[in-house]
Amino acid sequence: MNLKKFEARSMKEALEMVKTQLGPDAVILSAKEVSRGFGASKTIEITAAYSENILKQKEFVKSKMPDKLKEQFNLSSARDQKESIKKAMHEQMLKSQKMQIANAVPKIKPVVSSTTVINYSNNVARSNRKYIDIDADLNPQTVAPMSMLTEQAKNVWNNMDVQNLKTEIEQLKEIILGFKQIPQNFTQSHPGAEFGVNYALCNQFEKLITKGILPDIAADIILNVQENISAVDIKKANHVESWIARTILETTMVQTDLSKKYQIFLGPTASGKSTTMVKLANDLIRKKNKRVAIISTDTIKIGADDQMKIYSQMLNIPFVSIKSPADWAKVIPYLNHVDYVLVDFASLNLHNQEEIQYIQQMLPQVMNDTQTHLVLSVKMKDQDILDISQKYKIFNFDDLIFTGLDEVKQYGAIYNAIQKINKPLFGFGIGSKIPEDFELATIERVLDLILDITKKNQSMDMSL
Repeated sequence: MNLKKFEARSMKEALEMVKTQLGPDAVILSAKEVSRGFGASKTIEITAAYSENILKQKEFVKSKMPDKLKEQFNLSSARDQKESIKKAMHEQMLKSQKMQIANAVPKIKPVVSSTTVINYSNNVARSNRKYIDIDADLNPQTVAPMSMLTEQAKNVWNNMDVQNLKTEIEQLKEIILGFKQIPQNFTQSHPGAEFGVNYALCNQFEKLITKGILPDIAADIILNVQENISAVDIKKANHVESWIARTILETTMVQTDLSKKYQIFLGPTASGKSTTMVKLANDLIRKKNKRVAIISTDTIKIGADDQMKIYSQMLNIPFVSIKSPADWAKVIPYLNHVDYVLVDFASLNLHNQEEIQYIQQMLPQVMNDTQTHLVLSVKMKDQDILDISQKYKIFNFDDLIFTGLDEVKQYGAIYNAIQKINKPLFGFGIGSKIPEDFELATIERVLDLILDITKKNQSMDMSL
């Protein structure tokens, strides 16, 4: 299997060059527009694969043609050339078979009877017999029976069939080996092709990837657009972008309802869980005029209770530290007058069963009146987010809170988590300020974060 590149002014001209130089069986591996410099006109570059054996067959067939017929052959289509080569090679094969069969038949030397006298002088003596009985005078073993000749012909034919099959198998091996050796940039299709993304939408697919959206999730968005957009509108960028935005809005889940009294905050180390809880407490007190209490069950982190106590004093709300599961029975009766109880747990990555059992034992015994938030950092990798959520799945958390939005520029991980974990989004931690940098989630906010709508509008205003 050989590769060869051609460059021409048009696709038609390039294909004609491939057909003329490589034969009708050449395989087009790639075709692209190229420009050799600034202001230069674009040309078409084609990379083709061909078999040396097929090319030799073409040259052999052309060598047997008169000049006028060669011109007609060169101008004919690839299909006609292929048929002509096939027919000529078939005739050549039949001719070769006849020659092999002829060579397989023993040559018979006429044997002259001893009773016949031949005089090579001017006077030729005639035989007394009117004719020579060849069958009688020749040795029967010197003549091959017809059945033997037929069998020999069959063997020759069968051997040729086997040889042709072997040749074709070797050619296929060469083609397969050739494809394995082809560089990846020759075999790659447009972005998203493996998911079924239309070529006209591959740029939009790539834009979603640059926003941090995982390829399979980005493909789901684009495929939804493909199903709901016409062939005419698919070329209109604004129309496509509006459908992408609509798809993201329709597939984003949010949950901001605080219907349960006990709000449980769980999360891995350095996720900003405790700070987020304090921010939510302030939001409930200042904006919704709710009565709130804070409880800490963190007996692992040194100084965790002192920190929560200081925040509670700043907000002028009750604070209780739970040291053992038995403490809940003593504390719960004194919480009847508050609207919400925000419970902080130790930041654990659940590396072992002991950590899981610790959280299970310290949970309040009011399971029908709890809402559990899993707090994650948007700085985490997608796979880490999925792994953590799988570990915390045992606690049946209700929603997700993402922190650290001020520390990254891509927010695709938020949308990826919603789709992969299949849990709604509750809120965001957008900075380090307490209590200001907290907001409840909305689908519009998620869309804005992913597509940078606000930033684009601000840039347009500045340009005006």
